[in-house]
Amino acid sequence: MTAPRTTADEWDLAVAAGLIRVGAAVALWRRRPALIRMSGGTPDDSVLRAVFHYFAARDLALGLATLASTRPGGDVRRLLVVSGAFDTVDGGLIGTLVARGRLKRLQGLGAAALAAGTAASEYAAAWRLGRAVRS
Repeated sequence: MTAPRTTADEWDLAVAAGLIRVGAAVALWRRRPALIRMSGGTPDDSVLRAVFHYFAARDLALGLATLASTRPGGDVRRLLVVSGAFDTVDGGLIGTLVARGRLKRLQGLGAAALAAGTAASEYAAAWRLGRAVRS
């Protein structure tokens, strides 16, 4: 018995999402102070440095896993849902950082909105793939 092959839509979505995640990880590692400032924080804050380091490591892992999900037997849809769940949690984490005063309200809420938009797009992509399978 052979594993199911990845469809063209699954491959396209997985490669795009995976490369975006890997690119985000590289940016978070290389430009962490600037990204912390853009999010309304102070790069000297050890908590923010740790959180952004976590974001980088997690995005790299998710990006590579999403790219690997294009292999036979992979589950692109599941990886998109998992990525969406992580981005949903990120929104809550960022909201907490805003509430605790570690991020300025306007920029922090912008970062939370980015996380929410990313999560919504991943959930929508997974839903679209699920509909394509049922069609």
